[in-house]
Amino acid sequence: MTRQISILSGKGGAGKTSVTASIIKMMDSVVAVDADVNASNLPILLPYTRQSTTAYFGMDIAQVDHDQCTGCGACLTACQFDAISQNEEGRILIDSDCEGCATCAFVCPVNAINMVKRKGGDWYVSCMDNGYLIHADLIPGEDNSGKLITKIRSEASAIAKEQDIAYIVIDGPPGTSCQAISSITGVDLVLAVVEESLSGISDYRRLAELIQKFSIPHFVLLNKAGFSAEVENKIILSADEFGGKVIGRIPFDHNIPQALQNLKSLADMDEYKSIIGEILKQITGN
Repeated sequence: MTRQISILSGKGGAGKTSVTASIIKMMDSVVAVDADVNASNLPILLPYTRQSTTAYFGMDIAQVDHDQCTGCGACLTACQFDAISQNEEGRILIDSDCEGCATCAFVCPVNAINMVKRKGGDWYVSCMDNGYLIHADLIPGEDNSGKLITKIRSEASAIAKEQDIAYIVIDGPPGTSCQAISSITGVDLVLAVVEESLSGISDYRRLAELIQKFSIPHFVLLNKAGFSAEVENKIILSADEFGGKVIGRIPFDHNIPQALQNLKSLADMDEYKSIIGEILKQITGN
């Protein structure tokens, strides 16, 4: 049975993606998923070959058949999102603010409005030396990112089953939004990457509350550590409070961002291979 592990952080900049890429690189076989569809960065650190590109259609949008439209304005009155306007010639126009609710189509007396698909982005299947990478790009400003995450996770599950791959590792988005929820629903384990800072504690606690609501076991990795023993201890106590377990500690090191600039992860740095290897053992149980 395929085991799904989601790697999250309560805030951006905690080092989640670099940790995720490092873990993935050290696995024998894996399906990797970049669930941060608004800012897909995992592919930057993972060598891959694009296998396929598929258009993603999120929500429908209203479209006016001007040959049928009488310009009566019923749709203007009904729209709750101010997404419909009428120009000086009386022509009905659908703006980009359309939420796809279809109220305008329902009230149109001459059936001049139809709901049509609108492209929201693209999702990709790529090959790596040790498995597959499933990632996506949502068009800026588009909604339904959760739906796109669900789509690529479904594709990852299908590939893992077809190829008999034991692990799916998900690089989730930062924070605790609906995107994070879409990234942890149904997973077996969450690894929380927590920055050793006061804001890191606050953001971790919000994330831990979310994980707890889904009754998912979770581990904690301290990142950018070494500045404050007091803050580190508070993170450990918070992890205990929410049923988490601290399984690793990566110190603040100027060499790490320099390595990342050269597209090298922690798994490519001799001084951190053993730390990542131990974390991998903990989250896989092997």
